[in-house]
Amino acid sequence: MMFQAIGAFLIVSTTTLIGYALGAREKYRLKELEEIERGILLMKNQISYLGTPLAQLLDQISWKTEGAIGLAFQEIAARMEERQGNTAEEIWESVWMEMGKKTYLTAVDLDELIAFGRTLGFLEKEQQEGSMDLFLYNLREREERIKKRLEKNGRLYCSMGVLGGLLIVITLL
Repeated sequence: MMFQAIGAFLIVSTTTLIGYALGAREKYRLKELEEIERGILLMKNQISYLGTPLAQLLDQISWKTEGAIGLAFQEIAARMEERQGNTAEEIWESVWMEMGKKTYLTAVDLDELIAFGRTLGFLEKEQQEGSMDLFLYNLREREERIKKRLEKNGRLYCSMGVLGGLLIVITLL
């Protein structure tokens, strides 16, 4: 009887933690999207008003953004400084493909980031600003959808974890 109680407790606690983890994943993704937004806003302001070179600009942004996103901007800046013959677009894409595995970003998020990177260094200042505005608009819409989904589903994930664990325990007993 004691082993059954311990087993039931372990099952319920494990499924509850899985529910929390599912909710936390979306929260971390939202935080990373907000960091990307901050970085792109900083980039837009620097390009608009100061005309800072892209490598130097990305290095400055890396110090003002947190986590894996800051590291990605730092890596992009470092590779651009090395000038290994790659274009800004190629460097942007390769770094985000590598760093994407270390973030909570989805494939859609990464695809849009890479598509945005194709405009770096090729467009006039006004076109780059327009590209950044469009990217920021799409990013903010995605953030709003995630926030709404978290409000709606945040508790649901936890409840489903607990109820799923109880269902398993009842089935096994």
